[in-house]
Amino acid sequence: MYDLDGTLVESVPDLAAALDKMLIDMGMPIAGESKARLWVGNGIPSLVKRALADDMSGDQPGQVDSSLFEAAHECFKSHYSEELGHHSYLYPGVSDFLEAMKDRGIKQVVITNKSEQFTDRLLQLMGIDHYFDLTIGGDSLTEKKPHPMPLLYAMQKFNISSDQALMIGDSVNDIRAARAAGVCVIGLPYGYNHGEPIEQSNPDLVALTLKELL
Repeated sequence: MYDLDGTLVESVPDLAAALDKMLIDMGMPIAGESKARLWVGNGIPSLVKRALADDMSGDQPGQVDSSLFEAAHECFKSHYSEELGHHSYLYPGVSDFLEAMKDRGIKQVVITNKSEQFTDRLLQLMGIDHYFDLTIGGDSLTEKKPHPMPLLYAMQKFNISSDQALMIGDSVNDIRAARAAGVCVIGLPYGYNHGEPIEQSNPDLVALTLKELL
């Protein structure tokens, strides 16, 4: 089970471009890629609210006006649909690792907090959608990471026990979801973890790249 943004795909450039266009449309100062990189990880609604508040805690209750958010959210989705895949790229070693797992007959699942519609399109645009037996977006189920539900759902679908499963991700949300699901988890240090080293989230192993695991 893999996270997507910051684990398989460097996707912040697309997100940052869409965010800045949204902010311009809303008559607000642009945020830039460095801020967007800190805000990614909890799904598009949280990302939009953090950008509107220009603060990591912008997605907390009462921080952003609901009508402002609704308008900005629709605006962002429109811009992101246009920007999706234009600036994103696979991290080194991703294709080799996915191919090796496929050759070994291992079921592969993407579990992301990105909405389902953008998840499927991004995987297709990156040319890796054929590796996955299942994709679960942030709006696919009633809960998303760090809740364990997406991981438990994937394991149940393929009749896999927790000791036969592995989560690979770049953020504390991935670590917490894996711990709650009773699954071993590998952390990757190059992604988006709100500016904190992934080591601080105590994964079972930190790997510099996926290819290092082969």
